[in-house]
Amino acid sequence: MNRFLYYSIFINMAANMISAVPKILLDQSMKGAVVSMLLAIFFGLILIYINGNFFNQFPGKDLPALLKEYTPSWMYLPFTMLIAFIWFAAGLMTLVTYSFMLKRFLTPDMSVTWIAVSFLIIVSFAVLMNTKSVLYTMENVIFFTMPIVIFIVFKAFFSEQFEWDFVREAVMHFNHLPNYNAFSAASFVFVGMSNIVILNRAFTHKSTRVTWKHLFLIGTIGTAVLATLYFVPIGLNGFENIDDLVYPAITTSDTLRMKYGIIERLLYLFLPLFLAISFLNLLIHWHVAIESCKNIIWFKRFEWKKTNLTPYLYLIVFWMLTLMLVRSLSEHTLLLYSKYYYNLIPPFSLLFFISLWFIKRRAK
Repeated sequence: MNRFLYYSIFINMAANMISAVPKILLDQSMKGAVVSMLLAIFFGLILIYINGNFFNQFPGKDLPALLKEYTPSWMYLPFTMLIAFIWFAAGLMTLVTYSFMLKRFLTPDMSVTWIAVSFLIIVSFAVLMNTKSVLYTMENVIFFTMPIVIFIVFKAFFSEQFEWDFVREAVMHFNHLPNYNAFSAASFVFVGMSNIVILNRAFTHKSTRVTWKHLFLIGTIGTAVLATLYFVPIGLNGFENIDDLVYPAITTSDTLRMKYGIIERLLYLFLPLFLAISFLNLLIHWHVAIESCKNIIWFKRFEWKKTNLTPYLYLIVFWMLTLMLVRSLSEHTLLLYSKYYYNLIPPFSLLFFISLWFIKRRAK
């Protein structure tokens, strides 16, 4: 499997360690969260297998191009618009969530609107790059950040404050029925492979085939990520009232210390690190969204100095929607809307599989 697909999967996994996913799972800690995570692992691996092996048959072609070629217009336009909306919303959720986190823990005197504007300015320069440039940016960032992420995870599990009795207590709730909110949130950890709907245009050779070895590696890492974002807050904060934490990952990171480090509080290493990861996740999502939008409406004559300005119009729309929502949302409503979004992932995946089956059948 192409290395860039691994990067896309692992960046999404890391970004979800500080998203609303841990909060949703911990809210359901006594209502089937453990069983839901196990089911989500199998669901995520199925999603990865179908995605990889489907696009392996169409090297160099993204999903909008395949929809345009093999489906009627009444199906092509709604599906492309749905892709643009889903990926825009995923990036928006990352941006707003991290803006609230920064305001609460790092810059309490700064308006959340200005924090979001700072994000938007940086992303605007990167999101319009061509797909190959996005892939190489992803590669560079992941090589600098992933070793530190692994260090933080090991630091958490082997901390003196980590109590395995709390983890055993959490596992004892295995006998509950699965919870849909927990299942859909845990499933979102594995959807990084779905970025192939646009990224596949950069893979001109058959390099996206997924085998059982790839699934084993991704499944092992995905299981470790889910275990980290669920059991580490429990092990360091206790099982009782764990659902009271608003940002479990940030609060938990502040319980760790680096005794011989230049920076003693791990929080000040954790926040900038995941700021880079969140930026990269936002960049990929919005790149997919804008590239999908280009297939919906494209103004051929809207040019200035031989540069088409249509993508900039979409970027302006993204700015407007983001600033409107940042000003109107609260942390509670953001969590609520995040749940609604995650709950859409399984039915959207089913619809997505149907479209892939239809394309494959028409292509034959």
